[in-house]
Amino acid sequence: MNRETLYQLHVSGNVLCVQLRHIWSKQVVRKVFADVKVAVSGIQHQPWAAYVDMRDWIMPTMEALEDFQLIYDWCAANNQTHEATVCKFAMQERIVRESSSYDPEFHFYTQQPEQAEAWLKQQGFDFTLPDF
Repeated sequence: MNRETLYQLHVSGNVLCVQLRHIWSKQVVRKVFADVKVAVSGIQHQPWAAYVDMRDWIMPTMEALEDFQLIYDWCAANNQTHEATVCKFAMQERIVRESSSYDPEFHFYTQQPEQAEAWLKQQGFDFTLPDF
């Protein structure tokens, strides 16, 4: 599968917009991690947020979970202060909760993209949601 089939990244304002799809292997997680670093290189020196749409994502493989957590650790260490995550299944939310160390006050979960976008804007992040 090509990159667009598995994930898309787009920076708008100081928000990294991410769409996840299908099952991620360890190699895919490592590629996403490298691409995230490049994508946020222009905004990581100030507080930034992530809008993550994982409704079409199944999950990482068991072997990829550890590397998945590394993405969250790196983002937190590089000024990501907020995240709005759009989930379809409770298991998706659980994986993110267990992988991230974010304060629940700064992490919003919903099944509605519009609610995620509105929450980030209420937190002071000005961005335009891309058409994935």
